[in-house]
Amino acid sequence: MKDRLYDAHVAAVSFYRRQLHERPGGWATEHLRDRGLGTVLAPSSEWSVGYAPDGWSQLVGHLRRAGFDDLEIVAAGLAFVTSNGYMIDRFRDRIMFPAHDEELRPVGFIGRAAGDRLRYLNTRNTEIYSKAHTLVGLDAQVERLRAGAVPVFVEGTMDAPAVSLAGEEWAGAACCGTAITPEQALIARSHARTSTVLVALDGDLGGRVGAVRSLPVLSDVFDEVLFARLPDKQDPAALHTADRDLLRHVLGSARPLADFAIEVELAKWSNVLDHLSGQVNAVRAVAPLVASLPAGRVASEVARLARIVRLDEHVVSREVLAAVGRRMPARSRQRTGSPSGTELEIDVPQIRRDL
Repeated sequence: MKDRLYDAHVAAVSFYRRQLHERPGGWATEHLRDRGLGTVLAPSSEWSVGYAPDGWSQLVGHLRRAGFDDLEIVAAGLAFVTSNGYMIDRFRDRIMFPAHDEELRPVGFIGRAAGDRLRYLNTRNTEIYSKAHTLVGLDAQVERLRAGAVPVFVEGTMDAPAVSLAGEEWAGAACCGTAITPEQALIARSHARTSTVLVALDGDLGGRVGAVRSLPVLSDVFDEVLFARLPDKQDPAALHTADRDLLRHVLGSARPLADFAIEVELAKWSNVLDHLSGQVNAVRAVAPLVASLPAGRVASEVARLARIVRLDEHVVSREVLAAVGRRMPARSRQRTGSPSGTELEIDVPQIRRDL
């Protein structure tokens, strides 16, 4: 049954893609052009963005003619049965972005509507689809990733192609929300040549909180986790539309996510740093973040942190080393996404020498 669900999605991707090409003057095509994403429309494009036509059962009819039965179509999440017994398409009059699993098979869709309708609609959970286990856009950039491009996690489906257009050195991957899951991190790592990843979530509170929360998830899979701080209330697609060069500058100016996370965490303790208990608790809160930095940077960050909280460096060093010890079990596991299949561990002896 699973193979039939995969096959149904391959057929749906092709159907939606053809529907987009057959409507060069439709709102979906115009919207993509207006967002500066017209290159995804080219027949030669690797992007499989499509269009779900406005009709009750156009995809259902196409899949039936292709040999799929109703049970398979419903099980794939591509249609549902109404209370009157009619089977209708789940997605209608939407720009369609396929979501892919770790093997880069299409297993679901995110559909973007126009007007006042629900803006984004996902495939419901099925035997082969769960949003947390998929990414949007990575399938179109496999060759780029093999050439060394850095995967860039973004929130929205439009953000992924926007990032890819900013430069060959980046490959946008949409997690479709502010939460980056371990499964999504492993998908990106398994197809990337580099062990660096960049987080470019939206420039709002949700995006920045999501970026900080993603640090331990991404640090367990990638050796270097960078953060691109977008301007307030901007996302990569909007920035690309307004100023492509500015998006390139923002991505190119990325810094370690741990640095940003440390700033955010310390800000929470700013009102209690005049008390010893507040100083110690602040250090304990940021110690895991310091421990996630490259070994060569830990000593300087310990010294900086000691100055900020006004504690002896030995106290700060002790808390950081304790945090390093707590991270070792996670980091010493063999990481599925590592191209070499070797274990990647924290260099504890080096950190101890530096401290």
